[in-house]
Amino acid sequence: MKIRQIFYVISILILAIGITSAEIYKWVDENGVPHFSDSQAQNHSQPADTQNEESRSPEQRPAISPSLPDQSQKANVDPDFLKAMDEIQENAVVASTPTVEIYETSWCVYCKKAKKFFRSKGIDFIAYDIEKDQQAARRMMQMTRQRAVPFVVINGQGISGYSEAAYERALQN
Repeated sequence: MKIRQIFYVISILILAIGITSAEIYKWVDENGVPHFSDSQAQNHSQPADTQNEESRSPEQRPAISPSLPDQSQKANVDPDFLKAMDEIQENAVVASTPTVEIYETSWCVYCKKAKKFFRSKGIDFIAYDIEKDQQAARRMMQMTRQRAVPFVVINGQGISGYSEAAYERALQN
């Protein structure tokens, strides 16, 4: 019985050695994008076996484990690049945020349900009371030619009446 246990322990150790001896290579493509893989980039002239550690460029040397950039690495990055990346991220958030307008009246039960629906989804909206705001009433009449409320505009798409399914479809587009 002890021999069998020793055999299992030795087998597991042998398997573990094979797993821990794998190398991870970091390389940067022509666009400057870093990649991590178990083999070197294909565009290098010397095969991996003929290169020793000192002759490899920093991008070709095996990495212990890939990691995200920390604050010390960000200090080495061009501030203009970081600013441009921040602007791109801000624009992506703005572009993915739907614009919602609700044309309503104060007494409309379905208008209140429509506003509750958008609040439950965490979606900001602008509500216009067409009985109190004549310009909003004219804008609504230009879009729909009806005086039925609620009239909801999601990303430029007008929806007459209260329909959660229609709102969902418009939010997906």
